[in-house]
Amino acid sequence: MDNDIAERPELSHLPGGLRIRLLPRRRSSQAAALVRVHAGAHDAPAAYPGLAHFLEHLLFLGSDHYPPEQGLMPFIQGCGGQLNASTRERHTDFFFQLPAELLEQGLLRLLDMLAHPLLDPAAQLREREVLQAEYLARAQDSETLCDAALGTLLDVEHPFGGFHAGNRDSLPVETDEFQQALRGYHRRFYHAGQIELLLAGPQSTTELQRLSELAARNLPSGASLERAPAPLRASASWLDVQIPNGAPGLHLCFVLDELPEGNAVALDYLATWISSEMPGSLLANLRAESFCNGLKWREPYRYANQAVVVLTLPLTERGRAQPQEIISRVLGWLTFFARAGIQRQSREEYRFIRLRSLQGFTPLELLRYWVEPAAWSAANDSDSLQQAFDALMRRVSSCEPIVLLTGSDERPALASNGFPVRARREAPRRIEPCSLDWRLPEPNTWLKPPAPQMRGSAADESSLRWKTSDCNGQAALYLRWQFAETPPCAALWHALWSTLQPCLWAAKQAGVTLRFEDFGHAWCLSLLGFAEAFPRIVESIGRLLNSPPSQAFAEGIRLAGEAGRSSGDEMLIRQLIRQLPRQLGQRAPDHEAKELRLDRSVLLHWQTAQRDGLAMGFTGDLADSLAEAMKAMPGLSGDTNDTIRPFAGHRWHDAGLRATDTAVLLFCSLPDANPETEAGWRLLARLMEGDFFRRLRGELQLGYAVFCGFRQIAGQGGILFAVQSPKASAAEILAHVGAFLADFTHQLSDLPAERMAQAVQASTDLLFDNEPEIAMERTWQNHLAGQPEDHPQRVAAALRKLQLADLLGQLQALREAEGGRLVLANAPPPSEWAQTVRENRPRCSPPR
Repeated sequence: MDNDIAERPELSHLPGGLRIRLLPRRRSSQAAALVRVHAGAHDAPAAYPGLAHFLEHLLFLGSDHYPPEQGLMPFIQGCGGQLNASTRERHTDFFFQLPAELLEQGLLRLLDMLAHPLLDPAAQLREREVLQAEYLARAQDSETLCDAALGTLLDVEHPFGGFHAGNRDSLPVETDEFQQALRGYHRRFYHAGQIELLLAGPQSTTELQRLSELAARNLPSGASLERAPAPLRASASWLDVQIPNGAPGLHLCFVLDELPEGNAVALDYLATWISSEMPGSLLANLRAESFCNGLKWREPYRYANQAVVVLTLPLTERGRAQPQEIISRVLGWLTFFARAGIQRQSREEYRFIRLRSLQGFTPLELLRYWVEPAAWSAANDSDSLQQAFDALMRRVSSCEPIVLLTGSDERPALASNGFPVRARREAPRRIEPCSLDWRLPEPNTWLKPPAPQMRGSAADESSLRWKTSDCNGQAALYLRWQFAETPPCAALWHALWSTLQPCLWAAKQAGVTLRFEDFGHAWCLSLLGFAEAFPRIVESIGRLLNSPPSQAFAEGIRLAGEAGRSSGDEMLIRQLIRQLPRQLGQRAPDHEAKELRLDRSVLLHWQTAQRDGLAMGFTGDLADSLAEAMKAMPGLSGDTNDTIRPFAGHRWHDAGLRATDTAVLLFCSLPDANPETEAGWRLLARLMEGDFFRRLRGELQLGYAVFCGFRQIAGQGGILFAVQSPKASAAEILAHVGAFLADFTHQLSDLPAERMAQAVQASTDLLFDNEPEIAMERTWQNHLAGQPEDHPQRVAAALRKLQLADLLGQLQALREAEGGRLVLANAPPPSEWAQTVRENRPRCSPPR
């Protein structure tokens, strides 16, 4: 394994104070930039909570040389890239990834918005409403409310307990005092002395150096400011916290001050092992006793020598009744792990885990990893890690955790800053560590190279299409099981998904991302990542899927019953997106049996399904090893090249998920499988994306989760519109989408030739993006759709021939939903929906 990827890029200083790190990535087609401003929420004036977060939003709304419609966000959206920003306690990050040849243009826009923002008063009023929508959504979020409850227990002088998100009440943008504070914060921190720039891409080091010097010239100079944090102290307490729609949970909070140098890697090492799901792990012990369903490590705060660590355990019914026993076991495991220290085998496994993750990173993921100054690198020596670990564990052992119990039962209001906390204080209980016969988790064997396999042959695995490609050690395996008639009940899928949960964790450590998706009349398993890890993983999960443990069936029934309930642990729009593939793949609306019987007899339906798939990036002995491993997979082997016909027409699916917000997904399917149609819809989506965001999020202020774009889901191409709103109903959201499309017809009629040419180029570039994850997923989606291998070339040729008249015709087809449409919402259809369906029958044959 190449250790070069684990070498921390050198930090350099340029005149004016700018710090830079450069990461040449010769084989990438993408480039990325990340700017870290060393100031965040805790540096904002106490009189204006959320000011730092508010400024982060405002910077995207236009600058001296780039008005809003030409700024960074529409530019990145227009070329098919990705961007975001985040405000943390003591830093604010801005980052993007895009086609490599556009790096300089993106960087110039980023620099201009950081150094010369417009801060337009009217835009501030509108953007404050966006923060208000964020605030309302986060006020339902489990992690946010737990952090707010925890903040009430810390010393008042430490800013962790303060309110930093911002809302309508905390941001009086109409006052001169606020405007002075806003501009003062910007002047104080948004200069070269407070900024670190990281660049990655296929450009040479010389070219990246030139771009960083260009950045230095475009930023005002200044000196770096040092801010010492206030002491971080809290007394042991117990709180029973109400979470809207929240499942029962236990949160153990460790408030840690005066941590040792090197604490970041020591904390990461501890997190790796306490989160392990291997046999012998803490979680395996708790699951065996039916106490909890998982364990999540979270760091809501870390700066300098301070950290707040939260262990979150979703509780079973038995666990809810015995929280003290669970806490005793967690403390007992920590005591054991402190005594065990860092052993050679576990240290080497940790090193492999970090190397594997770095090997599969995109340019942007690498920047986000290396911007952390104390992230693990190959230069970390074992002695310094051992010293930091020992000091950390002494601190953890002396820190009695704060205990938060969460659930949806009614609680009284608790005085807090910002977010409304409802909780009941309970007397803290002294709990002694449990002295079980603890041991280290078993090694993750998927980290090892595959043993030689001489029996299998890639040519013998008829269910797979093999595509050889140079993906720099990355590979993908996609498997599909098709059900001839009625698919198995969703509870069986949930049972198998539950069975795979420990595999997701172990595979991720080994550098492989695993997905298992329900497409209605088909199920799909996807693996993407480090090629050498695949044979072991495929064989292991194949045996597991063929014969899941008995308890998985009861778990499947439980999970299927909860599928229609909103979770306070995840954003509503994301819960809907997770359901979208099944709804698109259904040939008819869901009709699940109310009475479920689930046992091993139902596995026959799954084991006799027709299996086909696609393998990319495997050659020689590795392909033969994978073919041998495939023998363990359920299903009947055979490449039928059958394309599933999704439900066509007009359908509304109420996903349940009742919440205070309304979330709507509108998926409009392609009316046919012609390359010319797909080219037109891809171009329409590219042109609409930025305008849709500005209209519904900025002007109408419907909410902060707003996007649209061309998507291929379960082999079905189309345009997806997504909106989550705290104030608009589902019917109102759809009316706004319809009004936007009507107005866009007029905009399209006056489309400048230059903008159309840019959108054509961006859409074409996406068709041939050779980043492994993007290229492999695109190939698989085309396979699911039954498209020929040269389909991208045909679409690209059609894109180059598109005329404005063609595009207007495609927009009309989209407005009339000629290919059918699916609305997925957390609300029932309005009364006018039936009439709309009658008036908007598909005018073309259903999509393939």
